[in-house]
Amino acid sequence: MLESVLACRLLEYDSSYSTALARVRSYLAAAHDRVGLTPIDQVLLGRPDGEVLAGFDHHTAPRKQVLVGAILHAAGVGGTVASAAPAAPAITTSALHTWKRVEWVACQAIHAQVAGARMADDPLQALADWLDGPRIHEGNHLSHLLVLHALRPYPEHHAAVRHGLDLLVATQCADGGFSVAEHFDTWVTSIVATALTEAGARNQVLVHTGEWMAACQAADGGWSYAPGATQTDMDTTYTAMTFLHAHDRDRYAPRLAAGRAYVRRMQNTDGGWPTYCHGTPSEPAMTGGALVVLAEQAQDHAEEIVAGVRWLAHSQQSDGTFERSWSLAEGNALFRAVHGLCAARDNVPLPPSVARAVDHAVGRATSYLTQTQNHDGGWGHRAWNPSDPISTGYALAALGRLRQRSPMPAAMAFLAACQRPDGGFDAPADTVAPRPIPVDVPVLAPAYVLRGLEHCRQ
Repeated sequence: MLESVLACRLLEYDSSYSTALARVRSYLAAAHDRVGLTPIDQVLLGRPDGEVLAGFDHHTAPRKQVLVGAILHAAGVGGTVASAAPAAPAITTSALHTWKRVEWVACQAIHAQVAGARMADDPLQALADWLDGPRIHEGNHLSHLLVLHALRPYPEHHAAVRHGLDLLVATQCADGGFSVAEHFDTWVTSIVATALTEAGARNQVLVHTGEWMAACQAADGGWSYAPGATQTDMDTTYTAMTFLHAHDRDRYAPRLAAGRAYVRRMQNTDGGWPTYCHGTPSEPAMTGGALVVLAEQAQDHAEEIVAGVRWLAHSQQSDGTFERSWSLAEGNALFRAVHGLCAARDNVPLPPSVARAVDHAVGRATSYLTQTQNHDGGWGHRAWNPSDPISTGYALAALGRLRQRSPMPAAMAFLAACQRPDGGFDAPADTVAPRPIPVDVPVLAPAYVLRGLEHCRQ
């Protein structure tokens, strides 16, 4: 939604894009009648708003305050929001991943405009240079849009803005809208292919998928969220490696070895793993995934695994959950953490104190899942939220690994009742990108339901 609003504002300034403007306006008009609009959607559509970042307790929260302020100003709503945003935190841009570096500069330029100031010429020229390419850099619409808004007031950058608009219009979705990125093909494919492979699917399509996924591996051994993006990340690397290992571990042994080397290099000194850059804060969901892939060759990575397990067990919250990372659902990070802890416990001789910490963490996760199952058999994003298929899939993926059978019959009944005739499932948006703004990826619901069911069967 927000990318479509930002695009609409830009296209309104240039009559050359009347067709694209009409299409995005049509998309936004239809959006007014949708259910499940997020807080930022409500603000962007001019409805009574809530706090967009309410309850967002994350290491990126200060930076996201600046981002949201820039978005609202660029969108032409909440006129005092951007100017009232807190002072920009001290950010070392070299520690940010590729598109966030330029996005941060663009946000600073927009906030300068709000204050009636102008950013220095050099960073503005750097933003213009960043647009000078044959495609949207890293495939990220949001950062591209913010750069265009940052440069639009300056006539000397008109040519760069026009080129950027050409690139933007070329990637307009079939429904007339724009998403946070052009696509998430590598990341989404790895999740769906993992679900199919774990469920026993063996067909020629997955053979081709395996070859394609292997070819997407970057020179550093990791995977990026989409072909053409250079920034690799632990999230996609975990799901890509999980798929290749389950699909044909012997055929892809060299690829998997390179992936494990990447994972080792990404590990932080505290024992955990971040999403994008070594040295940035460790995250439970990423750490759980890293432990899963390292445990596949546990004898070569015992030291790294013990350090990761120690950090992950101590990062657990008092109610048994973990920080939610790139999901609105507590079950996403929880099932990854459970899988990582169990893989480590099953494959590495852990020091007694670490083994006790794992048992305690696994026990708390089990208690949380069994105690928060709704009366209809499902789970929601958080405890006692309405049940939805993707959250239920996450819970089943964890419970299956924990060998907890008693919640399963009611969960199966819930899923059977809400499955569509074509086999799919409808679920509220679960993924957040950028955190904590939801982005809807519908294919993830059936994929994670399938993963959950298969782990229960196992």
